[in-house]
Amino acid sequence: MKQYIKLFEQFILESGNSIEDAKPFTQAQVDSTVKWIEKNVFPKIGLVGIGDDCAVIGSAGKKAADATSGDIDIAVSADKIAGALGTSLDNALFELDKKLKSLGFSTKLAVGFNQVSFGAPIDGDYKNGVGQVDLMLTHDLEWSKFIYHSPDFRIAESMYKGAYRNLLLMATIGSCFYEITKETDKGETAEYKAYVVRLNQGIIEVRKSFEGKKGLVKTAKLLREYDKEITKAPQDVVNLLFNGGHKPDAVNTYEKLRALLDSGDFKFPNKLREILKDFEAKLEAAKLPLPSGL
Repeated sequence: MKQYIKLFEQFILESGNSIEDAKPFTQAQVDSTVKWIEKNVFPKIGLVGIGDDCAVIGSAGKKAADATSGDIDIAVSADKIAGALGTSLDNALFELDKKLKSLGFSTKLAVGFNQVSFGAPIDGDYKNGVGQVDLMLTHDLEWSKFIYHSPDFRIAESMYKGAYRNLLLMATIGSCFYEITKETDKGETAEYKAYVVRLNQGIIEVRKSFEGKKGLVKTAKLLREYDKEITKAPQDVVNLLFNGGHKPDAVNTYEKLRALLDSGDFKFPNKLREILKDFEAKLEAAKLPLPSGL
């Protein structure tokens, strides 16, 4: 689970610009820059536009008017890009990087994020300089919009970044769907299976083992051959945890998810203390302060 917390922290908490000489965007510049990209870039890489085969994710355009955004994050359909560039899904990221370079853009690959960053003209005019735009390839746009959702701070949708919602969701999923599959003669846990949230895949059942050559080890090893996809449908995630017919937007902020965990609709109330303890540990690992009233 730690590797996915690290990935989340790096992606969501804006670890800095990758494109040299990139300038931050004002909130007013986000929409106009995206529109320029829709008109001048997307058709050349096989995309129709926002709301069809791509979506703006993250906090750009959702901050207070006087705040800036270091980059604009856009989830894009890997399938569409692979088809347009005549390549396989495995090579789509690299071919996209080549295509953007051929169009004259400065780029940087982040293979671990399945992402290509490029320098786009701010407000569609190079006289304003360039800003960093991150194109994240996804195989499921609805999942990406759900898991990378950022609250709209212009309307006070939440007091907390999207990181808080996701770390609480990770703690909840991990605690509620945990099962010991093997014990030692002394009753110690030798192997277990659990559900985890993988940002680029969905909810995955994993199996881990503490067994080493000389007995049990401190850190469990992932047994990759047992990985099993449970779902990448946002509605399924909500249904796994809650009764009451709630929709995915009922858990799209930290406050909403926390309130549902305290409600009678939560299916695993006996797990709440464990969830909150794990959540605190995840916040500490991500170097985020505790929310008020935790």
